[in-house]
Amino acid sequence: MTDTIAKLLRTAFVAGIALVGMIMAAILLASTAVALAIVYVVAKLRGKPFVANTYWKRSQTRWGFGGGNAEGATAAAAPARSTSGYANRMKRSDIVDVEVRELS
Repeated sequence: MTDTIAKLLRTAFVAGIALVGMIMAAILLASTAVALAIVYVVAKLRGKPFVANTYWKRSQTRWGFGGGNAEGATAAAAPARSTSGYANRMKRSDIVDVEVRELS
């Protein structure tokens, strides 16, 4: 009898944690939708189209990962670490294939 009660409590606890996780995911989804809506409205008010690709490139360039000079990004805005080996590899947009080798 006590084993059944323990299993029931354990199941209720796991279900409660799963429910809390789903609520947190829903809050994250809703806040992301609100943030995108705000960015879209601000872009419309400024008279510029909101294109996610342009926004992504500008954001990546600002942190030293994007290639080229995106709109609104200046050389002064790029951090000094943009010349690291990892950033240089990330800047190459001509990579189209990756070979996977099995190590044994």
